[in-house]
Amino acid sequence: MSAQAENKTPSRAGRKRRTSQGAGAGPRWARFVAPPRGGARRVAVALAETVVATLASIALCAAFAPHDPLLIGTGGAWIWIVPIVIALRYGTIFGAFAGMIVLASWYALYPGGFSTQVVGRLHISVATVAQGAFPIGFFFGGFVLTMLCGQFGDIWITRLRQGRAANEYLAEQLSILTRNQFMLRLSHERLEQDLMSRPATLRDALLKLREVALAQEPVVVQGDVPLRGAQAFLDTAAQACQLERASVYAWRGHAPVAQPAASIGTPFPLDPDDPLIREALSTGTLTHVGSIEQQQAARSAYVACVPLVDTQKTPVGIVVVHSMPFLALTIDNLQFLLVLCHHYSDGVRHAAVTQEILQTFPHCPYEFALDYVRLAHLVRETRMPSSLVALVFPAGERSEALFEHVLRTRRALDAQWAIRDGQHLAMLTLMPLSGDGAVDGYLMRIEENMRARFGVDFESAQVAEHAIAVPGEEPVAALRRLLELCDVRA
Repeated sequence: MSAQAENKTPSRAGRKRRTSQGAGAGPRWARFVAPPRGGARRVAVALAETVVATLASIALCAAFAPHDPLLIGTGGAWIWIVPIVIALRYGTIFGAFAGMIVLASWYALYPGGFSTQVVGRLHISVATVAQGAFPIGFFFGGFVLTMLCGQFGDIWITRLRQGRAANEYLAEQLSILTRNQFMLRLSHERLEQDLMSRPATLRDALLKLREVALAQEPVVVQGDVPLRGAQAFLDTAAQACQLERASVYAWRGHAPVAQPAASIGTPFPLDPDDPLIREALSTGTLTHVGSIEQQQAARSAYVACVPLVDTQKTPVGIVVVHSMPFLALTIDNLQFLLVLCHHYSDGVRHAAVTQEILQTFPHCPYEFALDYVRLAHLVRETRMPSSLVALVFPAGERSEALFEHVLRTRRALDAQWAIRDGQHLAMLTLMPLSGDGAVDGYLMRIEENMRARFGVDFESAQVAEHAIAVPGEEPVAALRRLLELCDVRA
């Protein structure tokens, strides 16, 4: 079998070689024979070919028939083959020019005109000095045939030019599409790598942190509190932000404790005198190796530090990142980590941070109050927008059905507060990490659901809609103004 394969291999290679040679010879011959492309160069070459080819054909005929150089008396217009070929090659104008050269040659080579002498039954054409008749049929037929072929050549030259332009445009578009497809493939590969290394999104991470916070008892504790749920928080942050070695340290008094409350990767000791930690504690925000002076960053043993400060500006701990992949050390990824740290720090003392909201609005759901305070803190620290949407239904049996249907269509990350005061039915939906576009999409989705299920929209159901952006400052006052705008008592 191997010998047969070895015997077949050269023959296949030879066939491929012969095929490639045959395919290559065709284009080379076509490029040699085809008219040149271009403006001025094409005209100059066409003019030179017309003059040289016509005069050369006349000279060749004169060498074989000196008495009749244009072969008028042979019974066939052979000399017109050259103008016809020129007309097919370059168009009507150059074909007519070649015909004019033939006409001028008649006046030059036949000074006495042309006559036909009859010798027996044969017509023999000779050039005589005596005055002869002008061969009208010879030149008229030649010019008509040249014009017809020239017209055919003009049409196909135009079509070829249009086809060439279309092919060049399509080739350019194909090159652009090929380049875009290559870049798209690279981006897809990069996206796959990111999804493999960081499968959790920000919404998923916040949803996990909400579960961690709500799993703790909402007890107001004065002074230092333990970092409950620290390991679950660090596991979520490590998965979302690609942390390799990191630890969470609780806050005691005016400094973090030396023993970590949670760790991931190989444990490492805490150095309070590290320049990165000192910078983070002095500024109270995220600090990484690219945010301080290079001389200090070179002496730091860590990559990033994030103080855990809740919405009441009370420190509860610090997150120290010892190592992480180089490609993960980006502003977006560090911003992601900062958002998670703010969200978790608000959940450590969530009973204390929600106390003002619950005292002002006693009937407010605890989950809604906690998320509202968290998102206000997030807006204040990171400028990431969130929205609060209110839908107000009139009291009535039909409105109750609509109200319950809308309550069931909330997203997993949204928090809702249903208010019934006897005169109105109001539903407040807290939409984390959502701007104006997300609010418009949410209202459109709700209205389409109502139309598909009950055949009504907001206007026919007399539903009032209000929306505000979650403020970073004075969130309680903003919530009170929204409830007044909805004309409901909470």
